[in-house]
Amino acid sequence: MLPIYQPYLPKECLKYAHDALDSTWISSQGIYIDKAKDLLKETLGSKYVILINNGTCATHMLALGLKFKYPQIKKILVPNNVYVAAWNSFLFSDGFELIPIDANPDTWNMDTDKIGKYGNDTALLAVHNLGNIVNVPRLKKLHPELLIVEDNCEGIFGKHDGSYSGTESLMSSFSFFGNKTITSGEGGAVFTQDEELFEYLNSVRGQGQSSVRYIHNKLGYNYRMTNIQAALLYGQLLIYKEIREKKAEVFEMYRKELESVEEISFQKEEPGTEHAQWMFGLRFNKFDLTRKRMLELFLFENNIETRPMFYPINTHEHLTHIKGETKIALQLNHQCLLLPSFPELTRSQVLTVCRKIKEFVRTQGRS
Repeated sequence: MLPIYQPYLPKECLKYAHDALDSTWISSQGIYIDKAKDLLKETLGSKYVILINNGTCATHMLALGLKFKYPQIKKILVPNNVYVAAWNSFLFSDGFELIPIDANPDTWNMDTDKIGKYGNDTALLAVHNLGNIVNVPRLKKLHPELLIVEDNCEGIFGKHDGSYSGTESLMSSFSFFGNKTITSGEGGAVFTQDEELFEYLNSVRGQGQSSVRYIHNKLGYNYRMTNIQAALLYGQLLIYKEIREKKAEVFEMYRKELESVEEISFQKEEPGTEHAQWMFGLRFNKFDLTRKRMLELFLFENNIETRPMFYPINTHEHLTHIKGETKIALQLNHQCLLLPSFPELTRSQVLTVCRKIKEFVRTQGRS
């Protein structure tokens, strides 16, 4: 079975994890915590970085940061077709109302043209679906009244107006899960340029520890990254350019092979942005859900693993009470499919995937 994703882990990037194991510093202290943090800051250009145990907890930190510094915030504008962790992270903390915005049919992200005017009780969560970057600097100019935080879990190394995604919002979360462009197995991070937020969140992720050991001056969580995770992350960061080059080749091969198929369209990039190229997706413009599921089964029977596009927010049982327009999000869910997108995909494997897709469209997709 050709998997949807597998991490790129050459021996040279694993030696740091082995070193961390040999050092016996296997918990949340050790030299690689600072090494990985400093290299993230240097690579992506954030003043402050906090390493977290996973991307969901990192996104929860955004909610905690808003409650701390902007307690008047009660409403969060959210895209209505993203991975569920983006929404859940703001529901872990009581007091937030999620207001979903329907998707843009071209970018598959939140349709920013549908954002109205809001008061100072509202923030916006930007999410970069599959690595397609929302132009956060543009949003800040168009909506100066909104505080913007950013779920950048799928968008690492993407760019908007020349800066890396995750560096221009109030706070942003990152994920280093096993299927992300760079990985520490699990793991995440929070970026901010705000010193007060950094000091607060850095304490909160470590049990609310004060400057005096075993004196805790706030409610905190155990969201710390381990030294082993940080060592693996450090090794990945050292070869991130190689990983990105490999993924760019994969994306280009898919586009070249499938651009002539009339029934297929690709995710479109917003002006002023560069796609992070995390996951490659296709839209089958005339498919309904039944036909898309037939394609999924056909590819599975040919040993090709795929994933559907994310579901609208109120599809999930615990979120059915959330109302909002879902027409485009539902359409994208019915028509979009995510393809194997890992760095070591060979040309032969990409050609096989494309050949099978063309075969299905030719024989069944046009009826």
